[in-house]
Amino acid sequence: MANPAEALIHIEDDRDDTRQGGPGWRILVVDDDEQVHLATRLALEGMDFRGRPLTLDSCYSAWEAFDYLSNTPDIAVVLLDVVMEDEHAGLDLVRRIREDLRNDQVRIVLRTGQPGYAPELDVIRQYDINDYKAKTELTVTRLASSIITALRSYEQIVALDRHRRGLEQVIKASADLFSERSLNEFSAGVLIQLAAQMGTEPEGLLCAQGTVDGPVIVAAAGRFADHIRKPLATLGNVEIEAALLEAFSRRQGFKSRDGDILYLQSGSAHPAAVYMSTPIPVDEQKRDLLRLFTINVALGFETATLFEHLRSVAFTDPLTGLPNRAGFIAALDRAARDNPVPGRGPVVILLDLDQFHFINARLGFQVADALLRAVGHRLVSTFPDAVAVSRFGGDRFALALPLPTDEELSLPSLERQLEMAFEAGFDVAGRHASLSATSGCTISASDSGDQLVQQASLALKDAKLRARGRLIAFNPELERRNNAGLALLAEFRAALRNRELVLHYQPKLDLLTGRPVGVEALVRWQSPRHGLLMPAQFLDLAEASGLILPMGLMVLEMAIRQRRAWQTEGLDIPVAVNVCALQVQQADFLHGIDGVLAAQDVTAEGLEMEITESVFVGDDQRAFDHIQGLRDRGFGVALDDFGTGYSSLSYLNRLPATTVKVDRRFIQGMNQDSKSDMLVRAIVQVAAVIDAKVVAEGVETEEQATRLRALGVPVAQGFLYSHALPADALATWWLKRDAPAARG
Repeated sequence: MANPAEALIHIEDDRDDTRQGGPGWRILVVDDDEQVHLATRLALEGMDFRGRPLTLDSCYSAWEAFDYLSNTPDIAVVLLDVVMEDEHAGLDLVRRIREDLRNDQVRIVLRTGQPGYAPELDVIRQYDINDYKAKTELTVTRLASSIITALRSYEQIVALDRHRRGLEQVIKASADLFSERSLNEFSAGVLIQLAAQMGTEPEGLLCAQGTVDGPVIVAAAGRFADHIRKPLATLGNVEIEAALLEAFSRRQGFKSRDGDILYLQSGSAHPAAVYMSTPIPVDEQKRDLLRLFTINVALGFETATLFEHLRSVAFTDPLTGLPNRAGFIAALDRAARDNPVPGRGPVVILLDLDQFHFINARLGFQVADALLRAVGHRLVSTFPDAVAVSRFGGDRFALALPLPTDEELSLPSLERQLEMAFEAGFDVAGRHASLSATSGCTISASDSGDQLVQQASLALKDAKLRARGRLIAFNPELERRNNAGLALLAEFRAALRNRELVLHYQPKLDLLTGRPVGVEALVRWQSPRHGLLMPAQFLDLAEASGLILPMGLMVLEMAIRQRRAWQTEGLDIPVAVNVCALQVQQADFLHGIDGVLAAQDVTAEGLEMEITESVFVGDDQRAFDHIQGLRDRGFGVALDDFGTGYSSLSYLNRLPATTVKVDRRFIQGMNQDSKSDMLVRAIVQVAAVIDAKVVAEGVETEEQATRLRALGVPVAQGFLYSHALPADALATWWLKRDAPAARG
């Protein structure tokens, strides 16, 4: 037996490389007799198969051969001696090749000089081998015949295995088309299948498909793999690009200097061209098979592209190109799966742009859209390490920021970062816009992206209610209040169905005579569970849920019924009803008003609509048209909380208001600072210009009433005179106050 140090001998074939059609067929000779190795080398010298030479490797024992095969996967045939270290060494090696190495491809030809040790029929029956011969039988011709037979078998097995692997990858990609890498996996599977059809390795194949925008690489492997789904011009290989473009131009395949080009076209499908770096004979049968294969592949790519587009639409905001809400939550879920320290982040922040609706209304949607894109870019550049930056829609954005494992969440620091993102303002469409944002954030041990977004949303809601322009962190109390609010909302829906709303009426008095001149209808909810609830306890829920719209019509109907009931009692009491901005901005606002008037068979005489200035943000023409429509129907129109919102002389000049109501904040400031006093005086003067009467709200002291009379304010309401009263109590109060003795 040879020295182990010299055990492995590699014998190269010396033939001219120009005769090779590819890498050589690797044959491993395993025998403990050096003469067998020499004889085999002499017998096979100069031999090739399908234009590829035979390359011989040598091992001198079963254990050496096993080690060699473990590290050399491309051995095609093993010429194996049965008896070496012991009488079972060869057969044991066959078993280990098949079972331990799981190598079913390599073909094995057993050779023995002692046939009696392993009966031929038993061995062939039990082991996966190609041939079993006594060494004395193996003449040069028979040895060559055995090897050629084994190589044919190896070639077929490898091709079948390549088909199987390619098909598995195509099926896997087809079943997982929504994954981010689906098209890449699909393309790789296609290349493996195509290579199997051609009987070559996929490394040298590249397939481009013609489109209306020029050829696109639809399948590639190896060094070209990164170019899948990119234009052919990005390949960076002038020779290959020129060859494929020539094939598309000539509409036919040809042999190029470095390889073969196949041109495939059938029916209405886009043509395809396949570049093969190694020239391979392609007969007509194989060409037809490739043509059919490529047509089906084209349909597969079309389907894969469609699914990828749908996935992009589902997870991407089309305006900014950032992830949308679904994409943001998916990023959070991925971060949770990859997070080595559960419960340590990321920090999730939701932010709303403050007063963005002003910009949208005043500058138009095109400028507003450009500004939203600019905000998205600013957030990405300000937070380069963010797990995700997202736009949820409207003017709401989201951030997911990594939290270092050795730090706690520093709210002031985070708030300062957000302020800095907006500090410089934004230049879009030739305009400079200054913006701020109100934000809510959370950091939770939850692994659910949905839950993190929900918590940040609750914190944002809290910030918008009590800390505009600030950052508020989530706490469990917010969730408790939210759950209570959801339960209350469900009850409020039932309250509308069951007509549990009631109206109380606060009187308005003439400041000179003390005589009541009208009432303001104020809604209350008489809840069977909670008792009498004030508007502050349910109006935000009603507006956020849209229930304010049916509620508004119900309140108008109730006020009309009560006014008519008082009239039957001899009391002609004008009634004012509050209308929110959301109602006025509805396209069918006037239609709903007309429906209530018709159902009650009344006119608008004696009825007034109180509307806040927020209705007129952005000079919304629909709002002006609806207010004019109210006046045309006979309603009075009162501007509520005048001077606290979007005050503009231009809209006052256009608005057919009959009343201006001075907000209670100005009333309370009188006699304390001169500014409030002057503002009230100015409001009285403005009202005179537009021919509207003035009503002061929130009058609580005689000093305030005295000063209002001095300033020329004719009408007031407030606790000095009466709280809001139920209808029966209001009627009693009215009769007492309207009596001649009371007017004194």
